[in-house]
Amino acid sequence: MKKHHHEERSEFLTLENHFLNTFFSGLYLSAADFITIGRNNGLDLQMHSREMLIKDLLNGSNKIGTLQGVITSLNTLIDERIQNYHRLSLNYPHARMPLAKLAQKSNGTKALLAREARGNPYEH
Repeated sequence: MKKHHHEERSEFLTLENHFLNTFFSGLYLSAADFITIGRNNGLDLQMHSREMLIKDLLNGSNKIGTLQGVITSLNTLIDERIQNYHRLSLNYPHARMPLAKLAQKSNGTKALLAREARGNPYEH
């Protein structure tokens, strides 16, 4: 008989998985990025795996009421990365297409964050 391990499911699971998969998100956010964003939004995150950090960042900021600030910080960081992709595509014309795809996916990540910021109208 299998033992079922019960773990509290995060309400941000889709967003967490999206950030952890560079193929879908179009960007790589490091553990230091998550810790810095947390610190700037009232969370003292300890060094863990990226998976635990993004989970702690989103759920922790939601608990203390700073989720909107975290989303704004993530959007700012994503905008910086998109600008870097554009700058690199000018300097390296042969990499233009892959960099454009990364920028497009990064913009999709911003759209996902915007949906999260609006919240689910069916909750409450």
